[in-house]
Amino acid sequence: MQPRLAEAVTAFQQGRLDRARELANLELKQNPDSAKTHHLLGLIECRAGRLTEGAEWLRRAVDAEPANVAFRVMLVRALIDSGKVDQALSVAAPPSGIDQSTLPLWHARAEAADSAGRREVAASAWRCVCALQPSDWRVWINLGRDLLALNRLDEAEEAYSRAVSLAPRNPDVIRQLGLVFERANKNAQLGELLDNAIASGVPRERLADILAVRELRSGRRSEAGKLLSAADPKEDPVRWHRLAARIADDQGDATQAFAAASAMNQALAHRDSWVARAAEYRSNLSRSTQSITPQWAETLPQFPSETRPLAFIVGFPRSGTTLLDTFLMGHPDIVVLEEKGLIAAAADEVGPPESLDSADPNALRHARENYLARLDDLTGRASCLVIDKAPLNMLHAPVIHLFFGGAPIMFVRRHPCDTVLSCFMQSFTPNLSTANFLDVRDAADFYDLTMRFWEACRSVLPLNVHTISYEELVADPERQLRAAVDFLNLPWDDRLLDHRQTAADRGPVANTSYEQIVQPLNASAVGRWRRYETQLEPVLPLLLEWASRLGYPT
Repeated sequence: MQPRLAEAVTAFQQGRLDRARELANLELKQNPDSAKTHHLLGLIECRAGRLTEGAEWLRRAVDAEPANVAFRVMLVRALIDSGKVDQALSVAAPPSGIDQSTLPLWHARAEAADSAGRREVAASAWRCVCALQPSDWRVWINLGRDLLALNRLDEAEEAYSRAVSLAPRNPDVIRQLGLVFERANKNAQLGELLDNAIASGVPRERLADILAVRELRSGRRSEAGKLLSAADPKEDPVRWHRLAARIADDQGDATQAFAAASAMNQALAHRDSWVARAAEYRSNLSRSTQSITPQWAETLPQFPSETRPLAFIVGFPRSGTTLLDTFLMGHPDIVVLEEKGLIAAAADEVGPPESLDSADPNALRHARENYLARLDDLTGRASCLVIDKAPLNMLHAPVIHLFFGGAPIMFVRRHPCDTVLSCFMQSFTPNLSTANFLDVRDAADFYDLTMRFWEACRSVLPLNVHTISYEELVADPERQLRAAVDFLNLPWDDRLLDHRQTAADRGPVANTSYEQIVQPLNASAVGRWRRYETQLEPVLPLLLEWASRLGYPT
């Protein structure tokens, strides 16, 4: 290193940023292509809070020495800190294979992917880190977290179990594995894990929140509340407040439950960014709805009917789609694909609804073929009826019509007030859709826009729709299910009614309904919103208007 540059580095390490910048600029005049000087200037500007300028200097260093892992890592961190997570992810692609020299970059790639909400990419990167640091329980925890977010519960359990084997008395590690057991409805394994941890000397107070989960699952609400109050909410504020909301709701305390749910949503990491992105998503949805006109519908291309049996379940989140698909899984001639994102991926390929009338036919054909190929991969080209279930596929109704005109679509409806309240009080992995549930006004606005889009599509497209009421499905499942299988042109089968056995046999559930579907049917969630009328007052006019339009008494 040149003497002047070495002096600049020393000044930077001592916090004398102005002197470090002055020396680095002098060095740059003499050696304008010095990657080390560019890198140092980037560090100086980032330390000074000028992240954009710092990232530009760091990028010059990476461009000069693309194989320099340290340079890449610092650029990735600067881009993450400046909110440019997609750019960070592209920079964090290791230039070579998986070896110890690239370990810091795999770390950075995983962190960038987590910041961007790219869970698949993050999980893949953390697997590489785990391969290079197999004895570090922290990286197994990071891998487990992303796998859990992807609803790959068996893999998440494996990762967390590995972490527990490395840190058997660490309360945080035990808690994470316990949450996987709870999420997978493995109550016996949860109890065994906690009992063994306490027997090995882990203080009960350090496991208070996960012990509270066990008590709540056992119906001991009061004891759950006492345990939770002993836990530190700062350790995981989202989880703590979500559990507090559940306990208060079970105890009938609407004021406390709603306050806890509000705190849960406020505590989400990067909340403001997600709220802004959700607002933009709603704006785009509103614009798409305006394009759904008879003239637009007349110009849409049409594909030949699909020969294999295919149907869809749609509905706003928390409307009862999971309960319906669990019932239908009991039929031997039905295979349900639960929230695999197949239609959403096809919609991403072909573009927004307003552009479908002018889309390239080859691009449309390619997207349809990709959908069917993925369908075959997941079902083994099953000869029975395949039901593609994803609630917000109702926003992809034009693509369903375009690719599979006339395919049966089961639309599940629930009272709008119960639906929006349930969305607000759930803790979702954030994405452009679920980020709308962080504020109850945003949730109601999203419901309104989604239903407007759905009704616009139904008014101009010949969709083959059968509507199922959540409330009626709970009250008289046989009547609703007989109508459903008749709509699907299938024979009746008594196994349809044993939803609890089907739920036990189906394995992990890929959404927030995992706990409810293994319970006996009850109407406790019907009309729950009436206990929250005060809290819902700002959005009641909008939601009750929809309730009236959907046929609910108001």
